[in-house]
Amino acid sequence: MGIDIYAKWQGQKKREWQAQSDAWLSATDGSIGYLREAYHGEPYATEFLCAEAFASKKAIAPIRAVTLRERLPKTLELVEERERTLYQSGELEIEKVKQSFRDFVALCEQKEKETGKPVMIVASY
Repeated sequence: MGIDIYAKWQGQKKREWQAQSDAWLSATDGSIGYLREAYHGEPYATEFLCAEAFASKKAIAPIRAVTLRERLPKTLELVEERERTLYQSGELEIEKVKQSFRDFVALCEQKEKETGKPVMIVASY
């Protein structure tokens, strides 16, 4: 069990959606619009980064790229704290997970620029 975050955008192709589905359980596939955290304890970086989706009754919300970018530094701190505290991860593994969050935000920025609309963030938990 865990938290799965999916970025959805206007004009998203079936292969892009399928790649997100195939990434299930991966903690390092932010570049395709997918983030994952297991329910092993707090802090949950995804809940901070994608707060609007968690606050929504349907667990889906548009989040502007500028908002995601502003939240990214604190999110990366939470990622590091989580990786060190819960998993005793080393520097290399921590950096991989951080990069996934950076890539996720960059993809959301790219898709918002292309479509003119914020991506929809879906939280499945």
